[in-house]
Amino acid sequence: MGKIIVLTNLKGGVGKTTDTDMMAIVAAKKSLFNKKVLLIDVDLQANTTSNMTRTFGTVEYPQSFTKAVQSGTLNQAIYHLTDNLDLIPGSQGTHDLNEWILDNSKTKRSRYMFLKKMIDEIKNNYDYIFFDVAPSTDNSVDAITMTSDYIVAVQEVKRFSMDGTSMLIDTYLQPMLNAFPDDAHFQVAGILPTMFQTKRKNQLENYQKTVDVYGKDNVFSTIIKRHDRLEGFGEQGISLNDYEDRRMFALFADLFTELEKRIASFEKYGDIVDFSYTQKYYDPLTNKTLPLGKEITPNGSIE
Repeated sequence: MGKIIVLTNLKGGVGKTTDTDMMAIVAAKKSLFNKKVLLIDVDLQANTTSNMTRTFGTVEYPQSFTKAVQSGTLNQAIYHLTDNLDLIPGSQGTHDLNEWILDNSKTKRSRYMFLKKMIDEIKNNYDYIFFDVAPSTDNSVDAITMTSDYIVAVQEVKRFSMDGTSMLIDTYLQPMLNAFPDDAHFQVAGILPTMFQTKRKNQLENYQKTVDVYGKDNVFSTIIKRHDRLEGFGEQGISLNDYEDRRMFALFADLFTELEKRIASFEKYGDIVDFSYTQKYYDPLTNKTLPLGKEITPNGSIE
């Protein structure tokens, strides 16, 4: 069965949409991991949908996620971007979905479990389903969280984002697990440091504080530093045309490889145990592409 992955934080502006989009594209790329991937946009701003449109060209999507949920099935909303990558687009109507779920749920449990049947209907068609969700705790995010297998806490290495991670885990995820232990099965795969600038002393200190609080095992070894090219992907669409593009694909190849290794640890031990990961595609400290990363061909094709 496909694994449901959510990259999130209760603070916006931490890069989660671009990170989610890159993870999905890299996982689906045939010459890298060749996974069957579904990307679902549930953010009110529908930035993932805009990004996929800029990346693959303007199209007319069959149905938004909101309309699909209201119809009772997600099948009609699935749009094929490549052989391996599908998209369920978002829309500004996502805001209306929150009230709609509330109006059509008789109990808190039924509200939390609102999407489970719909996700189960399509889950076996994919290796991974990635959700891009809003930085909030509304009804749709609640329902998505309850369907999730793994949560990645995306954390910009700044104080406000660190507070958002603490709130996400301590005041949102843990109470949900406590309230519905038979239904909630998600695990926090780890905390992903993003937009990291190693030359800034306060960010180095905040990174170390994160490791001290959560433990080294629970913080991703793969770090998403601030890259102009990555920020450009969010503005212009994702490309693989030159060696700087290849460097970004190598970075996220490491991130996806580490995620899979973390998932394997959970499935074997029920937790992250004596975890370590050594970069294979890209070294963020030296900003150099490693041998496996050099096998990624910048030929214009992201499929």
